[in-house]
Amino acid sequence: MKEPTAGQVRRREVARTWTSAGPFAAIHLACVFVVVFPPTVGLLGLAAAGYALRMWALTAGFHRYFAHRAFRTGRTFQLVLAIAGCTAMQQGPLWWASWHRRHHHATDAPGDPHSPRLDGFWHAHVGWIFDGKHDSHDGSNVRDLAAYPELRWLNRHANVPVAVYAAACLAIAGPAGVVWGFVVSTVALMQATFLVNSVAHVWGTRRFDTPDGSRNNAIVAILTFGEGWHNNHHRYMTSARQGLRWWEVDVTYYTLRALAWLGVVRDLRQPPLDRDRRRPRAALA
Repeated sequence: MKEPTAGQVRRREVARTWTSAGPFAAIHLACVFVVVFPPTVGLLGLAAAGYALRMWALTAGFHRYFAHRAFRTGRTFQLVLAIAGCTAMQQGPLWWASWHRRHHHATDAPGDPHSPRLDGFWHAHVGWIFDGKHDSHDGSNVRDLAAYPELRWLNRHANVPVAVYAAACLAIAGPAGVVWGFVVSTVALMQATFLVNSVAHVWGTRRFDTPDGSRNNAIVAILTFGEGWHNNHHRYMTSARQGLRWWEVDVTYYTLRALAWLGVVRDLRQPPLDRDRRRPRAALA
């Protein structure tokens, strides 16, 4: 078989990049339609509800459950978490968990897909989406998730829940509902979650001397329901709880506690504490 020319290889790389990055760029550009459909109380409420629901699905589902297995649940609720997470337009559960596990395996070191220390702030925030290197994932580090055929299907067809969510916004409030409930809400959701990759590795405080640049950032924590306590997370990565002090607000953990009380989830992993129950003692295995 004839080897492709350098130009053909480059064109394929560009096409592959825009296959994944194109929707990201398009939804940001679509925010211009807020001029056509100005905000109302109802539309702002729809956008806020969509943001909150899907932020929770990402933080509780894709991050703490699929990527870190920080708690256990039944197969039905596992599927609910996967479907809800897909509506955030951040690929499927296997892809998301695989890249996040790789981030923890080589945080701020060669192999980290989004390190501001290695490639700069903007690459860590959004640039990595456009570099064409992250379209597929390493299946070897998510074999536990790939054992479920429904998760494999969702990972291949992650756009289906996105379309269903957009259609629901259309049914609720027409085209204006799509603009605010889907477009604006999704862009806000993306930018907030990406702050964890960028800002939470550059600005904030460090309670623990971890071998990376992770920081605790209260603003990011508020926007992401607790994910901004990132230095805590890198010390105790498999803990369902990331806000370790009473004043470190961790909305995702509070909801998981409520779901555990209801019997929906169980075995929430916690950081081991010292005798006076105030300071974390040692990292989780």
